[in-house]
Amino acid sequence: MKVILYIGHHKVGSTALQVYLSQNWLRLAQHGILYPAVETRGFANNLDKALRGQERAAELPVNIREPHSALAYRMMSEVSLRQVPPQFKTLPAVGQMFLALRHQVSWLKPDALILCSEAFANFGQVDPALIRRLRDQFPEAEFEIYCALRRPDDYMISWHGQRLKVGEKLPPLSDGGTEHYYDTIHFDYRTVLEAWAQEIPEARLIVRNYTDILAAGGSTEDFAQQISIELPEGMMPAGRANASLPRAAMEIARRGNHELPAPEATALRRYLMSRDSQLKPAPNKEVEMYGAPLRAAMAARFAPLHDWLSDQTGQAAFFPDLAEMATPLPIPEAEAVADLLAQIDPAALPGETLRAYIRSLQRGNNG
Repeated sequence: MKVILYIGHHKVGSTALQVYLSQNWLRLAQHGILYPAVETRGFANNLDKALRGQERAAELPVNIREPHSALAYRMMSEVSLRQVPPQFKTLPAVGQMFLALRHQVSWLKPDALILCSEAFANFGQVDPALIRRLRDQFPEAEFEIYCALRRPDDYMISWHGQRLKVGEKLPPLSDGGTEHYYDTIHFDYRTVLEAWAQEIPEARLIVRNYTDILAAGGSTEDFAQQISIELPEGMMPAGRANASLPRAAMEIARRGNHELPAPEATALRRYLMSRDSQLKPAPNKEVEMYGAPLRAAMAARFAPLHDWLSDQTGQAAFFPDLAEMATPLPIPEAEAVADLLAQIDPAALPGETLRAYIRSLQRGNNG
């Protein structure tokens, strides 16, 4: 049996891939490929699909859509102070999850097993023993490890926006926010990959540049092209699965997270991401979030990590466009924020508290 491990990174289409695999569970299983559940909600969903004899293109609860994230976060919580994210509710113990995995393999006897979670990217930094524990559940398996990486300046903006989107209270990237990421998996990509290569040295390691993934058609297409098993034809496409805050909206959302009550801050973020809002933010690819001095420092710090990554993957330069990391984009963040703020009609927002808040931001910006 082959075990294919998708270990992330974050913000590279992992949610779309998880949707794709979970909603096509039955078709995959019928072709000897198991995307296993780890707890009762997943089992109930899979049983429903098997009895109906068809997949349903419905929005799935997170425990069903991302079962292996539930597993990964539960594993980390047992060896560190990291808490399981609140969206993964009432999970069984890790031992029970592993027993569920082994029973599915024993009964279904798949040719291949796919475990897919961006949370696996944390294992090397949290505790490499987590990798060994996962590996040891399948002692006779042949392993493949797929990892997608995005140029760090672009990636950190997207990850920062993801954290703002769920309501975290953060400093701006240009004022202390970037440095916070330097010693984490969100900048030090060596901590993402090295432990996996060391703990499963016999595995086939597939490391992909996000730019190449997009050129291949996206995360599901690239994953299917790169792994050594053939996925069945006729699977339902995932579509876009994880909407993002526009870069021009991040500072507005960030301030709202700090200054508004939680319900109003949530409503503001939803409005800023809504297609119905009719807002036209400056294009992400043109908005500068760092500034020239910070970009230069960031590029110098990443250079030795990039050398290691290029060496490990046998490439002259894993990120061929790395020089662009030090080059500021044409529209300063403050200008993009001011333009977007001016477009907001306070009357379109729910509740007087939020409307008054936006009017105060607009007055402050005009003053």
